Amino acid sequence: MLTAVLMYVERLALVMRLHAAVPELPMPDVIEHASAAVEVATPTVRVELLLAIAYVESRYDVTATSRIEDGKRKTGRHPSTTPPRRLDRKGTLYCGPLQTYARSWDACLQMRDTRVGYAAAVTELQTWLRDPRVRGDIRRALAGHGCGNHGVTTGRCNRYPERVLAIERRLLEPRGPRKATRVPARRTAS
Repeated sequence: MLTAVLMYVERLALVMRLHAAVPELPMPDVIEHASAAVEVATPTVRVELLLAIAYVESRYDVTATSRIEDGKRKTGRHPSTTPPRRLDRKGTLYCGPLQTYARSWDACLQMRDTRVGYAAAVTELQTWLRDPRVRGDIRRALAGHGCGNHGVTTGRCNRYPERVLAIERRLLEPRGPRKATRVPARRTAS
């Protein structure tokens, strides 16, 4: 019973940290994303890392897609459940809040289920972490997630790993992001 209470308190603390870091996200969505991340996180792919990726990739938008249309990459919301008319079925398709790879439009729609999307991200990150070029380096794995093989081979990806890790640090803070306070200069007696 004590273990269940501790798990509840930890999850509640995570929900509160996420809400403090992203106050514009409605509370039901905060709870949904935090719960999905907790369910699939591993020791190497932490809860806060998953939530940070979702923030950077889509701002927690389950309808986010990145796809090829008319030979060009198109990103953003696609709330319809029907595929875009100009979707290149041979092009790459990344879907859901963590922008994970989908082999088909049906797989893309499945990524809208936060549990499916977060689990797919864990699988992708663990695959990158096992890649001999990555050697378990989370920054390089994030470069792979964000920019594919180019990110892994060069280690560069539009500062993607740095942005994700900065958000992760914000989520790890006990009371959300802290505002910097200016300390007044000390006055000396004249």
